[in-house]
Amino acid sequence: MLFVLNINFFFFFVFILFFLVGLMFHLYQLSLLLTYNFFFMNSCNFSLIFLLDWLSLMFLSVVFLISGCVFLYSLGYGMGDSYVIRFYFLVFLFVCSMFFLIMMPDLMCLILGWDGLGLVSYCLVIYYQSDVSLSSGYLTLFINRLGDLFLILSICWCMNYGCWHYFYLFTFDNLNIYMIFFLILACLTKSAQFPFSSWLPAAMAAPTPVSSLVHSSTLVTAGVYLIIRFSKFLSSDLIFFLINLSLLTVLLSGFGALYENDLSKIIAFSTMGQLSFMIFSIVMGSHYLGFIHLLIHAIFKSLLFLCSGIFISLLMGSQDIRNMGNLGLQSPLISSCFLISLFSLCGVPFYSGFFSKDLIIELVVLSEINFFYLLIFFFSIYLTLVYSFRLFYFLFICKINFMIFNLIDNKYMKVSCLFLLFMSIIFGSCQFWLLDLCYVNVFDEYYKFLIIFFFIYFFIYFNVFTMLNMNLSSFIVYFLSQMWFLPFFSSTFIVSKFFNKSNFLFSLIDLGWTEYLVFTTIYNLIKNLNMHLDSLHLNSLKMYMLSYLMFIFFILMI
Repeated sequence: MLFVLNINFFFFFVFILFFLVGLMFHLYQLSLLLTYNFFFMNSCNFSLIFLLDWLSLMFLSVVFLISGCVFLYSLGYGMGDSYVIRFYFLVFLFVCSMFFLIMMPDLMCLILGWDGLGLVSYCLVIYYQSDVSLSSGYLTLFINRLGDLFLILSICWCMNYGCWHYFYLFTFDNLNIYMIFFLILACLTKSAQFPFSSWLPAAMAAPTPVSSLVHSSTLVTAGVYLIIRFSKFLSSDLIFFLINLSLLTVLLSGFGALYENDLSKIIAFSTMGQLSFMIFSIVMGSHYLGFIHLLIHAIFKSLLFLCSGIFISLLMGSQDIRNMGNLGLQSPLISSCFLISLFSLCGVPFYSGFFSKDLIIELVVLSEINFFYLLIFFFSIYLTLVYSFRLFYFLFICKINFMIFNLIDNKYMKVSCLFLLFMSIIFGSCQFWLLDLCYVNVFDEYYKFLIIFFFIYFFIYFNVFTMLNMNLSSFIVYFLSQMWFLPFFSSTFIVSKFFNKSNFLFSLIDLGWTEYLVFTTIYNLIKNLNMHLDSLHLNSLKMYMLSYLMFIFFILMI
């Protein structure tokens, strides 16, 4: 315990240090580049490089903040776990991988952190040894390996330039379209965008602190961070491609959260929608606001996960929101933290999420964008409000449907939640105040009423389908609740082909006559030959005579 507390203090100290240094680098427009050259080969420079600028320092400070809170939270959450030391080491390896990914502006070095994130994420998802955890881990590993393949192909294209450093690539006006395309695909797999979205809800089989650190605030934002770095090279075709995929993912996540009853998966769908929100703001030209929203979202979403972990522990592991209710009376402090993080998610004024989310919405309104895309964008915001209100209703308004047997009074879990609560309130305003980001937008009033229009229209729409009791309505509900059948097409539909083929070969070779006729015969032949050689070797007289005859034969031949 003392070792973990020392790590917590170290992480909080590094958070304060990196935040202040990043603030100074932003105010004075500074960048620090540390390089160590290994060797040159075929005009390619192989070197180790670290980049210190305000983007990397701010992002890394938030990573250390959330990691410190998760380590402190785990002291109470993992109490009684026999393998909690393994959990601490895996989380520490994850933080090291994030450090490599953020601080190394080199594609060849970046893949070390990129692969480390995927491997540690897989080990953390299968931390609970069950069939559900194993299948979720396989799906997570499969899609992340696909993203690694895209990144390796991008590195291969980048070799044509003779260097893999960001700063060297930024000297070009444009890069190879295939290289950027493969890089964007790698970012989409890591950030769980359509059609690679099925792994993020499945990864909720991991422990709750893992979901708070890995699958809500750091790992999934690595792809967004890389898109911000390479936003200069996004062509019009790639921008159009990303706009469509981000809006599809927003709709997918919104409807998935609307029909989901698992508390962890609802927050995972919310994370997926917010990542699409960031990507949409980046491709619309406001990549700095997208990065600020990335930092703010990381803090209040990790708080949301930590509070949900306490609720799940109160209900003896039950994650169904229909079994919850009236939690405000049973756990008022954690319920307050949960509500404040939920308000930040919805963009309620003067909470941290409002400062970035409202400005992004206003910049999207003022930009030159198709009106159809604008309607989908506002509809996604409406869906965020709807599933947040549904979550609030089931957790705090409904009557108690499940008796609480496990009363948690752990100071470590509460202190970590209170610290993130404080940051969720002030972090948004501090970002815009300290970084001197002044945005003033003026637009027409009727845009403010689009959310109300959506609420009235779709409320009538869904009630009409319910009253008519049409089969189409039930099919639409099933289609939307199953993530548009993405889990089937990304796991069972693909993997079953290989498993069926391997099962056929196993039945034909190992369980058929081939095993008896071929392999058994070869085994018996080798066995008899080995016995014959052993008999010659163990009989010293025969070996002596045989050696003597061989010696005489060679003498006569010479």
